[in-house]
Amino acid sequence: MFVPSSPEQWLLPVRSLLATTDLPIVVGVLYPVHGVLFDGIDERVSWGPVGSVSELVDTTYASTRGHVVVIDDAVSLPPDPFVTALRWISEDLRVSTVSFLSNASGPLSFPVRNLTQTRALDGHDEQSLTRTLRSEAPAAQPAPIALATGCVVVLAAAALGAVGRLQAPSSARFDVAVADFSARARGKGFVDLCDTSTFVTRSSDVSIHPVDHHLTADDMGWLLHRHRWLLGFLDDQRADGESAFAAAFDVARAKVLGLRILVDGACFGPHETGTQVAATQTLRALSTNPDVAWIGVALPGPIPAYALGVLGHPKVQAMEAQSCDLGKFGPVDIAFRPFQPVPGFDLGAWTRVGHRFVVSILDLIAWNNGSYFPAWEDWDRYRRTIEAVTRAADAVTVISADVAGQLRLHSLPVDPDRVHVVALGTAHLNEDAPTRYPAELAARGFSARPFALCLGVNYGHKNRDLAMAAHAELRGRGYDLDLVLAGPVVPYGTSRLAESAFLGPDSHVHVLPEVAEDERNWLLRHAALVWYPTSAEGFGFLPFEAAAFETPTVAVGFGPIVELAAAGRIPGDDVPLMAANWTPDALADLAERLLSDPALAQRHQAALVRAGGHYSWDVHAEQLVALFRQVLALPRRSRYPL
Repeated sequence: MFVPSSPEQWLLPVRSLLATTDLPIVVGVLYPVHGVLFDGIDERVSWGPVGSVSELVDTTYASTRGHVVVIDDAVSLPPDPFVTALRWISEDLRVSTVSFLSNASGPLSFPVRNLTQTRALDGHDEQSLTRTLRSEAPAAQPAPIALATGCVVVLAAAALGAVGRLQAPSSARFDVAVADFSARARGKGFVDLCDTSTFVTRSSDVSIHPVDHHLTADDMGWLLHRHRWLLGFLDDQRADGESAFAAAFDVARAKVLGLRILVDGACFGPHETGTQVAATQTLRALSTNPDVAWIGVALPGPIPAYALGVLGHPKVQAMEAQSCDLGKFGPVDIAFRPFQPVPGFDLGAWTRVGHRFVVSILDLIAWNNGSYFPAWEDWDRYRRTIEAVTRAADAVTVISADVAGQLRLHSLPVDPDRVHVVALGTAHLNEDAPTRYPAELAARGFSARPFALCLGVNYGHKNRDLAMAAHAELRGRGYDLDLVLAGPVVPYGTSRLAESAFLGPDSHVHVLPEVAEDERNWLLRHAALVWYPTSAEGFGFLPFEAAAFETPTVAVGFGPIVELAAAGRIPGDDVPLMAANWTPDALADLAERLLSDPALAQRHQAALVRAGGHYSWDVHAEQLVALFRQVLALPRRSRYPL
C-alpha cells in the first residue's frame, strides 16, 4: 500500500490485514517521516520511501517475482480475503488481475452495480457479508470484468512479467494505472476477474480518496489515447445486465438480500384442484423461506377464498396483472410459472420482467391426450406452446422423476441439464383440519350410511367410471357401501357417458359437484375407503390426503404412485398395497382386503403417512430457492433466441 499522506488512516488496513491474512505487508511512503508510524507494529510489516503506487508495485514485483496485492485506500478486509483470488490465479495463468466487491467500487459496487454507497449495508460489515457470500450456494465462480477496479486489486505475477511495469498518467492515480494495465494485458490474451464471494468495506469517514472518485477528462483522454476501444467497451459492460459478471453479481445480491420472485398466478380461478393446492402450498413455503425477500403474484382476477391466507403474507404482493403490465412488479430475479403453459401465454413478457425464467411441468397428460380439446387445432396449439416454452426456459422443474421420464419419452426440446426434479409436499392436511358436512350431500337425500369416496375432476384419465364399476363389484360381494363422487366437471374428455351406465334409483351412487375444502375434508375423514383409479398423474396428492385422515386408498401401482409410495415401504412388508391393474375385479380385490382386515388397512395408511413424510413443502421451497440461485449463475437462455 502507498501512503501519500495521512499515515494514521493507513493503520486501519494494516491492522485489518494483520488480523485476516499471513501475507507480508509492504508500505510505501511518499514522506519518510510517515514511515515511523509503521515501525514495530509487526514483523510482517516493512516500509520504505517510494514516489508513487506504481513505483511501489514495480519494486515489490522486482524483488519478489510474486503476486502483488495493491491496497489504495483505508479499507477493512474480511478473514482470508485473498484465498479465492490466489487460487484462481494459480489455476489459470491467463488471469491478470482479481478485484472485489465493495460498497464503493464503481461497477463492482454492492448491492447495486455502478452505485457508490458511503458504507456497507445496514446490519452488515465485511465479515458478515463475506461469510454469507461464501457459505451460501452456489459457490462463486470466476466472473470476468471489463477492467480491474476498486481500492483492492490482486495483480498476478505472470501478467506482471508478460505485460511489464505499471504506467500512470500525470495524476499518478492507481485506478487509472491499473485500468491501463488491464487493457494492455487484455491485448495479450489475459483476463480480469472479480471475486464476488469477498466484500471489502470502504468507509467514507476514513477514506483517503473521496468514495465518488471519478476519472478526470485528462485521465480518460490518456486511457483513450492508448486504447481506442476502451470507452465503448466500458459503457457496454456497465449497462450489460446479462454478462457473466452480471450473473455472478445477481447471485451475490440474492444471497445477501434474498430472492425477488414473480409467480404466475393464472391458475387462481374459482376451482381448487391439485394445481391450485400445489401453487398455494408452494407460495406458502416460499414466503416463509428466509432466503426469499419478496414474491409478486400476477393474478387473472380477484383473490379466491382458498388463497386469501397465503396471498396476504407480508412478503407477498398479489395484484391483477395482464402480460402487458407485468412491469409494474419491477425487475425480479426469477419469473416463475409453477404449472405448464397454455396457448396465449406471453413468454416474452415474462422473460423481460425476470432475469431468469423457470417453468414447472406438472405432467404431460394433456400433451398426450387430444380428447381434452375441442379440435385438433387447439390440441396442436397447446403442444406447440409446451414445446416453445420448455425450449426457451432457463430451467424446467418437474414434480416427480416420472414426469422427467415422460419428458425424455416424448423428446420435448429441453436438455437433461435444464430439467430438475423438485417434488411437491404432502403435509398440507392433517387430522386437525377443519371439516363440515357437505350441504349438497344432505340436499340430495344422503342419509347417515357408510360410503366410499371418489374425488376429482371428471377427466377421462381419472377413471371415475372404473371406480363406479369396482364399487358395483364390491357391493355384489356383500359390502353395503354407498358411493360418493365429488369434483368439478370439464367440457371435453370426460367420463360422463361411461359414468351414466352406473347411475339409477337403486345404484347408491351420489354425484356431487365441486365441494369446499372443509367439506372435502369431512368426506375424506368419514369415508370407509377412497377409490383412486387414476391412470395418469404427475404426482398424486389424494392417497396422502386420505391417509392424513386414517382412510385407506385403492390405487393402481404405476409411475409416480409407485415412486412416491416407495418412500414409505419397510423391508419385508408389502404395504402400501397397490391394485394390479384397472379392472373392476382387481380394484375390488384390493378394497375387499382393506375393508376386511382393519389391521392391514391401518398398516396401509400408515405406510402412506411415512411416505408423505419424505415430501415436505419446506424442502420443496428450499430446493426451488437453490435452483433459482443456480439458474441466476448461468447464462440467460432467452438472450440468444433459438
